[in-house]
Amino acid sequence: MFGVVLCAGLAHAQKATPDRSLQKGLTALAEEWWKARPPSRFSDWDPGVRAGLEARARALGPIPEGALAQFTELLWASAKKHSAKPDVKKGKLTLATPYGEAWCYVSSATKSPPLIVGLHGGGAGAGSADEARSNWERKGCYGIYPQGIELVDDTWNTVHGERFVLSLIELAKLHFEVDPEHVYVGGMSMGGTGSWFFAGRHTDLFAGAAPFSGVVMASPRSQLATKEEVRAIQHGLVPNVRSLAMAYTIGLEDKNTMPGTYLYVAARLSELAKADPGGYAKIRFKTIPGLAHAFPPGEPKTALDYLFSEKRDTCPEKVVWEYTSDPSPQPGTSDKVTRIANPFFYWLGCAQPADKQMIRATREGNEITLEVQGRGTSGVTIFLNSGMIDPAKDVVVKLGDKELYRGQPKPDAWTVLETLDARLDRAMVFDRRIEL
Repeated sequence: MFGVVLCAGLAHAQKATPDRSLQKGLTALAEEWWKARPPSRFSDWDPGVRAGLEARARALGPIPEGALAQFTELLWASAKKHSAKPDVKKGKLTLATPYGEAWCYVSSATKSPPLIVGLHGGGAGAGSADEARSNWERKGCYGIYPQGIELVDDTWNTVHGERFVLSLIELAKLHFEVDPEHVYVGGMSMGGTGSWFFAGRHTDLFAGAAPFSGVVMASPRSQLATKEEVRAIQHGLVPNVRSLAMAYTIGLEDKNTMPGTYLYVAARLSELAKADPGGYAKIRFKTIPGLAHAFPPGEPKTALDYLFSEKRDTCPEKVVWEYTSDPSPQPGTSDKVTRIANPFFYWLGCAQPADKQMIRATREGNEITLEVQGRGTSGVTIFLNSGMIDPAKDVVVKLGDKELYRGQPKPDAWTVLETLDARLDRAMVFDRRIEL
């Protein structure tokens, strides 16, 4: 069974011994939970089944202080045992989807390796996982190189592309024992576009991203030569990468993925960094004069060397979360799935996040300060563990100067299960919550 290192300091928390009835109840619940959990992100929970299991988890009530690591290991072992095993043969993983069988190349590595997800380029009728594997394969790293389910423009940003990549990352974490603190996504061209999408929308899954020579969905269109032509970009991506390492380039003579949106984003990131000391500090973006649609010399190796030296900031002291409910492109008439919901972001949650809502949360010791735009705090949840706070002292939550909460949230079984289930990430698990 794995040793689990959660947010800073938790590994040193005092071990607790749960009573046998609690441990037995959680063990029985875990088996039923993982058997009922959908096998991939292509299907959603049966609402009635999930509600019943959630009620049982809530009924288990509090757990002892210091038992988070032990309970995480219990749940993780149960997930490995009772979840559907991936179908891997001769370096290919296949996955059943509503669109038919989808597949990716995989390359194995040593125990608990970093994970690189390499996304291929292409567009309508074009794109090959062979190209991605050639560009992004790295010795000592577990590699996943998916073949786009439908070869359409911006396939990785589609409803099926998003669900496919998220499914593969979960499988890698659960069954291939990759290190969740060292997960990276990279791509070139359409793969770069997709890499920026995942870096911004699912930032908390990654330690770094290398979105070379792509575009960011924009208005009036994404293919624009200059930043001055861009009126607006896809919301819900750029502000979120505050703590993420990124390394990528664009050629100023690129006609396939024109540089306008990347130049616009670079200016926006510079503005965000100036207004937020310490934020957006790990982003390395270069424009290459005279370069068309290609990697510059030495890339993507130089980018990966940098990114692989960076570890995920799992529980950052400041989180910026801008939400998008329906990112571009919208589902087509032939699509068999809808856009997946994403109600968790680092140590924040929101039961029904609103489009364009923005939450800034800053944690200093046991004091948490919120700034909220686009909605109130109703439905917002703050997830914590003893590595983030002093559990013997009150936690104070403020919205500006207004105090919203003061107290000592206690660890409970449901929070552990819910947050582990949210990402299948044994390093980003919490055992107490504050519901606003």
